[in-house]
Amino acid sequence: ILTASHNPKQWNALKLLNNKGEFLNASEGASILEIADAEDFCFADVDDLGKVSTKDYTDMHIQHVLNLDLVDAKAIQKAGFTVAIDAVNSVGGIAMPALFKALGIKNVLEIKCEPSGHFAHTPEPLPENLIETSEIIKNSKVDVGFVVDPDVDRLAIINEDGSMFNEEY
Repeated sequence: ILTASHNPKQWNALKLLNNKGEFLNASEGASILEIADAEDFCFADVDDLGKVSTKDYTDMHIQHVLNLDLVDAKAIQKAGFTVAIDAVNSVGGIAMPALFKALGIKNVLEIKCEPSGHFAHTPEPLPENLIETSEIIKNSKVDVGFVVDPDVDRLAIINEDGSMFNEEY
């Protein structure tokens, strides 16, 4: 995976995964380091690099979430929640509103959901970075607010009164 995670785009780097899409374990990581140390590799000519293809897995991922035993989309829809999402202008601005819609949430306040890659605030979902978002949530009469980091692998929850229920819980 080429990603900068929650860092600015100039800090892009590789995250290495196995053929199952899982992070490498210690043994797999050691094998990669052995190959690198031994310089047991060759570089492909630019004309032999293949082609770029993309596939959007957002809908598949959302369906997987909906299929989880603990997710009751009907109960969520029936509750009539109003939620807010701060996606710090990342891909979360695409994925999270789509997930909420699939869960039957009709009222979603989108905060910083334009996936421009220009982070609207320091992107780690920590209380000190979410003062403005907390105020927006407090003043918008939502039931709950969610904040994700740029690669949407971290989550903070902001209560309706603007107080944090952060990722450490």
